Amino acid sequence: MAREIKTVGVVGLGTMGAGIVEVFARGGLTVIGVESTQEYAERGRGILQTSTDRAVARGKLDEAGQAQILGRITITTEYADLAPADLVVEAVPEIMSLKHEVIGRLEDVLGDDAIVATNTSSLSITEIAAPAKVPGRVIGMHFFNPAPILKLVEVITTPLTDPETTETVRALSEGLGKKPVVIGDRAGFVANYLLYGYFVAAMRMYESGHVSREDLDTAVRVGIGLPMGPLTLGDLVGLDVLHHISDVIYGHSRSQHHAPSTMLERMVLAGRLGRKSGQGFYTFAKPGSGQVVDDELTPAGGTGRDVQSVGVIGSGALADELASRFTEGGFEVVQVADASDDLSGLSAVGLVVEAQDEDLDIDAAEELRDVDDLFAELGEVTVPGTILATANTYSAVALASISGRAEDTVVLRVHAPTPNGQVIEAGRTIKTSQETVDTVRAVISAIGAEAVVCKDRTGLVVDALLVTHLNDCVRMLDEGYASAEDIDTALQFGLGYPVGPFAMIDQLGADEVLAVAEELYTGTAGFQSHLAPSPLLVEHVLLEEPFLSGE
Repeated sequence: MAREIKTVGVVGLGTMGAGIVEVFARGGLTVIGVESTQEYAERGRGILQTSTDRAVARGKLDEAGQAQILGRITITTEYADLAPADLVVEAVPEIMSLKHEVIGRLEDVLGDDAIVATNTSSLSITEIAAPAKVPGRVIGMHFFNPAPILKLVEVITTPLTDPETTETVRALSEGLGKKPVVIGDRAGFVANYLLYGYFVAAMRMYESGHVSREDLDTAVRVGIGLPMGPLTLGDLVGLDVLHHISDVIYGHSRSQHHAPSTMLERMVLAGRLGRKSGQGFYTFAKPGSGQVVDDELTPAGGTGRDVQSVGVIGSGALADELASRFTEGGFEVVQVADASDDLSGLSAVGLVVEAQDEDLDIDAAEELRDVDDLFAELGEVTVPGTILATANTYSAVALASISGRAEDTVVLRVHAPTPNGQVIEAGRTIKTSQETVDTVRAVISAIGAEAVVCKDRTGLVVDALLVTHLNDCVRMLDEGYASAEDIDTALQFGLGYPVGPFAMIDQLGADEVLAVAEELYTGTAGFQSHLAPSPLLVEHVLLEEPFLSGE
């Protein structure tokens, strides 16, 4: 049964700690904030004043409400002032010895039944609680930044945490308007553990030259629909913070999936920490600024060739959609409904897109021209400079080789729109010319989508990142660490996902997710184990069972 909490303390009043103080005060609780020096205490007071001033300016809070919130808060440098607290949250830096010191000092002044919570984002709660005189009252209470806005609170228990402590913190979080998920102690917990697997995969893409930083961020923000791309997020959070948490998670999992990026390590050593230092993946106007400015990596933005007409091969949903979009974009469209028809009408167009229906039944498919023959004939009937593209699962390399037009070929992937727009990916080969790339970008832009250009590899960018991430979420569920509902809650309310990963799988279709996961697994060197489809994903597909009830 949950105990009533009236007075809370917070130790450490940096950005995170001050945000937690604000959350408690907004919830009507009496709050005592403690800092190590008067200077830091005044800094914390300033963060609270600025945050609530901003809320007033935006009409989210009136001046009377601001005065009430600030009036509930006492800021001090004395631990003894925490004596009346029913619960204290420590939010000091991620240094185990420092956290042990803080908990020891808290136990000297708190009542016997007071709860001690830690806001660590990565360290072991069990290890933090180990030296405590009463380890059963120590629990994790992980808020997400900015704490007054993001709703997720991860409530992390240890093997010794008292059930009453757990229920009290869960109920308190819920009463504050948060979305609590109760989980066991594991590096990274739910949100960060899943986030860092995805972030490391994205870093590998960028580090290997698979995709530019701008296109990588566009693929995730627009193609997947997340609030921001991984590199933008990294610069916002701080690359030193990411590097530290990545090391902690890798130390736990020892999986290649979480192996720290050497590029990230070098950037941190060089002092490129993101917005806070003025340079990270991007360059900013000044340290602390969010304004991105041009640097040596900013794309020049070529114009490409002038395309007036487009040919579309196919009569299925994808071909018809593309033909309609190209027409609306101002292009003259020549559609060849059946690849067995005469292709001579495509001889003078600037771009040809092969978009035959891959889901035809066997009898209908047998009537179509062999794809190899189709690619070969396209190379013969079109003039040099005509861009040849396939929007199906064939590779740009195959199209380039068979057509004999290596400089003019790409593979296209048309993704469903998200609330942030629509992405069409263009996979290039080592022979695809820059002029072809620039032309394809311009054509994609003309039909109202955003282009992402990358190497022609399995999954390109969007599917390679999204499906690997979704598979990782299923693996976490299969391990029994958290429920599908709690994982969805964690990522939706802690990381800003439009919907949770299991809602995504049910929307996309588990069979479609599995098909891409199998392609990614077999399409990589050495069949990397972390890419293997989760047996639970396979089970849900074979039994046609959604992950979320009521779907």
